[in-house]
Amino acid sequence: MFKLCGRALILALLSVFTLGAVFPPMSGTAVEKYIQKKLKRNDKTLRINEKNLGDSGLAILAQSPLVRSVRTLVLYKVHISDEGIRALAESPNLKNLEALYLEHNFITDKGVEIIASSRNFSNLKILNLYHNRITDEGAKAIANSDTLTQLMELNLNYNQIKGPGAIELTHSKKLRQLHNIQLAYNPIEKSGKQAWKRFQLMEWFKDLHRNNRLNQVGKALIGNFGVMVLLDFPFVSELETLDLRNNALNDEAVIALSQSEKLKSLVSLDLSKNNISDAGAQALAGSKNFERLKKLNLNFNRIGDEGARAIAESPRLANLESLKLGQNKISTEGARALNESENLKNLIHPIFGFY
Repeated sequence: MFKLCGRALILALLSVFTLGAVFPPMSGTAVEKYIQKKLKRNDKTLRINEKNLGDSGLAILAQSPLVRSVRTLVLYKVHISDEGIRALAESPNLKNLEALYLEHNFITDKGVEIIASSRNFSNLKILNLYHNRITDEGAKAIANSDTLTQLMELNLNYNQIKGPGAIELTHSKKLRQLHNIQLAYNPIEKSGKQAWKRFQLMEWFKDLHRNNRLNQVGKALIGNFGVMVLLDFPFVSELETLDLRNNALNDEAVIALSQSEKLKSLVSLDLSKNNISDAGAQALAGSKNFERLKKLNLNFNRIGDEGARAIAESPRLANLESLKLGQNKISTEGARALNESENLKNLIHPIFGFY
């Protein structure tokens, strides 16, 4: 008997330590007092963390006139579900909310659909649904919402989104202000991951452009995929200098760059320390879009004699003043073709072969 009681006690203690103690739901009076206390210092922000508010307590909060001034509402680990969300959506006192944090609760697609259709949330700029039970259907509800048009930041980390929802979010025509989507730790399939990555890159390019720093795009490792996204960016045609050194690029990216008419203004192109071979060099040499180019850096790649000859024989690279082909696979034959080129007459201190 004693052994059984001892085991039961140990199991109970383990559940408290691992799952956290579950206290009884807050009473109506306790909720009112707590709200009043929290809003004393700042009546614009209400934070409730790790309290057993529950759906019933949230209904009391939603009906309280004390929350009429609240712009930011944080409800972290407060044991609420979709019914609590309905109470918020129907509240006469929460029409001015701009930021809603609902992290670590039990909200499903139904709750998200309620948020996406309620006029109470038409001024939301931030919606945080971290660690709930939301699937692609909930993500789609947000993407197609006529209410959440002011949304700028959306956190859906740690949910159950697999792909279609991510794609719809990143392609949404309704959420034109949305520039930050968090989808980490979801079981997202490849197509969804690519859509999300494309969205993130495009938003980063926009930020660089706003701050007149688009020429610094290569400071992050964007890879071939990033180059493809960059070429779709409307303002890439403004670039005169493009530095993509050490960006894990191969011929695929260089061929895409060479074929893009948006890069006709380029004066300087740095593609050093990548994985470019003769095919990439030939694409550069044959491009009609690089005729203004004065500086071309191809140091530390895998270009051989064929690529060197293509560059040497290209009349379209005649304006080059600086050509760097150091640490490639160019032999004496390729170096001779470059040295004797009739087209590369403007070169100053060219670098071929090894050094």
